[in-house]
Amino acid sequence: MKKSMLILSLAIMLLTACESNDETTNISVSTNSFPEIIEPHNPEQAEQSGDVVVLLEGMRNQDKWKTFVKNVKNKHQDQVRVTMYTLEGGAIIHELIYDGSAIQSTYDDSRDAYGSKQGRKTNTCKGIGTMKSEQGRVFYVLTDCEKEVSTFSIPK
Repeated sequence: MKKSMLILSLAIMLLTACESNDETTNISVSTNSFPEIIEPHNPEQAEQSGDVVVLLEGMRNQDKWKTFVKNVKNKHQDQVRVTMYTLEGGAIIHELIYDGSAIQSTYDDSRDAYGSKQGRKTNTCKGIGTMKSEQGRVFYVLTDCEKEVSTFSIPK
């Protein structure tokens, strides 16, 4: 009886050890999904969704932006959605996903009356830097982007 239990245990261990090592079964999947955008995407809804909200009068959820910048600097994966509002109240949405080496930027200005109706635009950039405007204001910008011009800038 003990001998048959030992043989059965060894057989189970061998079968378990011989499972497929197919990479698709062992990869931990990260979906990098953002909360669904509820229309109309007003500043209060964007803030409740966890977006960093940039308005003329200031920034909401600024701590999320600071954490994202810190994580990029320290090469830790992170993501953030930044929703900026125009003078007319149109939402311009930037989704930034940092994988530890590059930032995938997605730009959507389709909710802005003066925006492009061509859909979302993407760009890949290597980092975040700062830029000073002619008026002396400092902005965060994406740096070393594949496409020459990055559409992203946020007040520092």
